[in-house]
Amino acid sequence: MKKICFVVMAAVLLAACTGSEASLFRKAQMAADKGDFEKAVRYYSTIIRNNPENYAAYASRGLAYERLQAEDAEELQKNRAFAEQDYLRAIELNYRRPEIFNNLGALYIDQGRYTDAILNLNQALQLRPTYFMALLNRAVAKSKSGDMGGALLDFDRAEQVNPRSPLLYLNRGLAQFAAGYYASAAEDYSQMMELEEQNPRPYLERGRAFMKMGYYQNAMDDFQKAMALNPNYAMPYFYAGELLFNKGETDEAISYAEQAKLLAPTYAPAYEMLGDMLALESPIEATQHYLAARRLDPARALRYQGKIRLMTTEEGRKRVVAGRFFDLENQR
Repeated sequence: MKKICFVVMAAVLLAACTGSEASLFRKAQMAADKGDFEKAVRYYSTIIRNNPENYAAYASRGLAYERLQAEDAEELQKNRAFAEQDYLRAIELNYRRPEIFNNLGALYIDQGRYTDAILNLNQALQLRPTYFMALLNRAVAKSKSGDMGGALLDFDRAEQVNPRSPLLYLNRGLAQFAAGYYASAAEDYSQMMELEEQNPRPYLERGRAFMKMGYYQNAMDDFQKAMALNPNYAMPYFYAGELLFNKGETDEAISYAEQAKLLAPTYAPAYEMLGDMLALESPIEATQHYLAARRLDPARALRYQGKIRLMTTEEGRKRVVAGRFFDLENQR
């Protein structure tokens, strides 16, 4: 979930700032706007060294830490820990800013700490009951924690506040899809399309919902529309390949899967899917794809290693294909 930008908060603070501190804030914001979050962190750190009571610098540095590029999961976890420390310090210095509680709540969602997220988002909404982003974030946290009823109530409250937010319809659609409410999810994606006609994402997601409902041609039409809007968007090719493979159109499915891999060369599921598609005809090539997936996604190494072992026998190869090649009529 995207978080509120701290430009507004910093602008409020700048009204009371003069000299070098105001200049550093502007430089930090300019660096963040350009995607140079390392530089933004350095500017905010300078502000904090000069003024350890500056809550906005802590809050803004926390957001910059979250957006830093991470080489691996360990570095990502480290950056998020720094962000949490900064948000907590900002709250100590000023507990009346709902934006900080919202951003901390969103961070906890990213970490899978849904109870902590909801507690902080509750605080944000106590301070500002119609805070759209906090309502949206809390709805996401509730849906991920299994409280779909509470999530839908928050989504509906958010819709009353801002009925023209594409982000609302995307996130409510994703939550409803995860809960198995495929028709409702498709309706939300259609609403999003009306607001952002040139965005390929709702077409991708509605196509996935159509697949679950058994509307295969509608799904393919949506995937192809997403491809037309953005030919470099890998996911429509991935799901088009999935759909075609499960309909028995293997050659065309492989073509789509190869394109997904080409567009997203670090996306391990594309390699795994190609391995499954090639298992019967070319177990050696399938094994190479599983090895690539294992390298890209070491957290699931045992899964890929198991498939590599299954490539050594005909029965094993059939098991792999059977696991992928399912009857779409039974997926409704």
